Amino acid sequence: MRRWSALIPVAVLLGVGLGAGVWAVWSRGDDGLPDPLPVPAGDQEIAWLHTTTGGDTWALFVIGLKRTEMPVDGQPSGLTVDDSRAFPEQSTAVPEVVVSRAGVAGRLRIRWYKLSAGATTDQWVRALAGRDPAPLAILGGSTSDRAYDLAVALERQTEWRGDRPLLFLTTATLDNVYPPNPHPDDHPHHSELRNLLDLYPGRSFRFCFSNAQMVRAVTDFVLQDPTLRPGPTGYPGLHLALAAAAGPWATFGDLADLTRGPTVFPLEWQDDPYSGDLYNQFREYLYATLSGPGGSLGPPKIVSDPAFSIPFSVGGFSRPNAGELAAVRAILRDLPPPGERSLVVVPTVSGPARRVLLALAERVPQAGRRLVAVNGDGASANTYFRDAEWAWPARSIPIPMVFFTHDHPFGWDAPGDPAPPGYRLVPKNTTEEVRLDTTIGRIVADAVFPPGSGRIADRADEVAARLRDRPDRFFDARGNRRGESGEYVVVVRPTTRYGDLTPGAPRPEAVIEVYRRAAAGRTWRPVPQPNGKPVEVLPERPDDRGTPE
Repeated sequence: MRRWSALIPVAVLLGVGLGAGVWAVWSRGDDGLPDPLPVPAGDQEIAWLHTTTGGDTWALFVIGLKRTEMPVDGQPSGLTVDDSRAFPEQSTAVPEVVVSRAGVAGRLRIRWYKLSAGATTDQWVRALAGRDPAPLAILGGSTSDRAYDLAVALERQTEWRGDRPLLFLTTATLDNVYPPNPHPDDHPHHSELRNLLDLYPGRSFRFCFSNAQMVRAVTDFVLQDPTLRPGPTGYPGLHLALAAAAGPWATFGDLADLTRGPTVFPLEWQDDPYSGDLYNQFREYLYATLSGPGGSLGPPKIVSDPAFSIPFSVGGFSRPNAGELAAVRAILRDLPPPGERSLVVVPTVSGPARRVLLALAERVPQAGRRLVAVNGDGASANTYFRDAEWAWPARSIPIPMVFFTHDHPFGWDAPGDPAPPGYRLVPKNTTEEVRLDTTIGRIVADAVFPPGSGRIADRADEVAARLRDRPDRFFDARGNRRGESGEYVVVVRPTTRYGDLTPGAPRPEAVIEVYRRAAAGRTWRPVPQPNGKPVEVLPERPDDRGTPE
């Protein structure tokens, strides 16, 4: 039995590879390109391009679309989402969701065309360009590198049967990229950097927030929260009063530390472009913010050490790799004494961040009072909630973590909410992806099914004009989502003193708070949960593990 079980993973991999190969051959047309489905007369299409392994992402997207049927501000949406062909039994079939609006002729077909080695982004774009009609838009860009490939392929393809389609980016957050280099041996200059949306100019729309917006949101929040703000852990005014009282003697001994700003330790992982971009943006924005007119603590001490540029992010569960351990030792050398809180920038996914913070927690007394960690959207909120027992054990990582989400991560349905049957959001998973997909679905539907026209939009240019003219100004002139309104920041506060103190009652290992940026800019408001309580991360109980089968 053990010998057979050892072959199961190999068989699964062979099956997946064979399935992808069969699908690539099956879906090809006479010209050797992938073969997109025809569009019935009167209907329109949006092509959702994603890899063959994107089943989970597609499932969340379908849930988000289905929830566009729910009323908006008490008014019926008028939308109907047919998901009967969203999950076909045959892997060679094209998954499809059909959206219609009451009183409007024509339907919008959103289809998942699968990317693979035999059906690349460039090949799909050329195949869609040869079909009549062309899609209204290409929906994709779940990562920045895929968004780059899509934008480049669309810009190169100039011949279409109708308007050139729009590009809708879902969660690609990178701000600036280098344009395609015709000479691979020539190293591009920094001056050649361009905004990601400028690769396919005038036709690209980003529904998520960018790296720069995430950095500004997280930084602004941390600096306005006295329990997280780096610097002296007491009243900030006392810091300045002591420095003024010291006078000229403040340049000697420990009093010299009173005249500088807080200490920041920015880390980056060299094998992760996302990490490098956020590393630079955090450094620049922290310095500009703390050194500017509102920087009451003075210019920060942003520690620069070669060890902070970590060569790679591969490692075990809890033990830091050699580069991460060197970074931890460098932090310990420059860590201020107790009484001052420092900021650790860990712009990466959960594994490397967990290893570094575990190592710091083991070596720094009262680490939860002396350190605060910040990130972008490198890890899902599920890391700290659903998967916390193994992915983020707060009992071993007492350091608060502040990170960004593109929508409300705990926006579960309250009793009585009119969710479609089978599509309620319950406290088992976080809700950021589904809620963002619902926002995408509603915004696209408003542009594709124009009110009062009685017909579906049949030109991409018509859809683009409506997206730019939205009353809420959701997009800026370039097509990026507007910032300083609607961003979400999440704080994971490890604690052992919160909650029910009744003997025997489980105490949460962490409390997760959610804040939303108000329209005023730097004003943040706590987001209440459906039950009126903050989200608690409770220790796993024996009966939570289930019974082995």
